[in-house]
Amino acid sequence: MSSDNPRGHLAFLFHDVAKRLRQEFGRRAARIELTPSQARCLVFLAVRPGASLKALASALEVQPMSVLRVVDGLEQRKMLRRATNPADRRALQLFLTQAGEAGVVRVWQALDEIIADACAGMSAGERKTLKNSLMSLSNGMQAFDVEEK
Repeated sequence: MSSDNPRGHLAFLFHDVAKRLRQEFGRRAARIELTPSQARCLVFLAVRPGASLKALASALEVQPMSVLRVVDGLEQRKMLRRATNPADRRALQLFLTQAGEAGVVRVWQALDEIIADACAGMSAGERKTLKNSLMSLSNGMQAFDVEEK
């Protein structure tokens, strides 16, 4: 434990880095005329085409009713489309349009730029070590996941 310097504790450092990443992501998403939630929605649907509103809300960590504003905004901009689920006509599926796919490319470019800027003082080896360490940490933290029933 880092009681001499709490700001040097790994938990604090992770929180600080995540906060700064979210803030910078918000600024750069605004430059490409997206909110952070819209950007995250586009990326999620690129990975999970046809996802439901419920799955999207879970991924964005919001209530399904809250995600409707995000979906409505992206649909108005013709970046996604809704379709009826053939297996359950009451359920909707969400799909990216060409404009949405182009938005995903811009989101990844913004994220790549953030990481490049943040890691400018690191060598390629240090970046690789950081990435591998974070992947190991993420894998270890999966033990904390609570299964939903």
